[in-house]
Amino acid sequence: MEEEKGKIDQNTPPPVEIGESVKIIAGPDKGEEAKVIAVYTNSVAVELNKMQKNGTLARTVLTHKEYAKKK
Repeated sequence: MEEEKGKIDQNTPPPVEIGESVKIIAGPDKGEEAKVIAVYTNSVAVELNKMQKNGTLARTVLTHKEYAKKK
């Protein structure tokens, strides 16, 4: 049988876990560090280290290509 390109194996564990720190390598927040707050199939939700005007930490969603796991 021929394998489909780009198909994600559902049995593969996600590249990061909740609570881990990642470094953003693409997008407007490139170079910043963030903490993972949720992991999805094709992306992760992260909390940035910068405050918004209302006093909460900024959050954003990144695809798996837009971050690197911090060692």
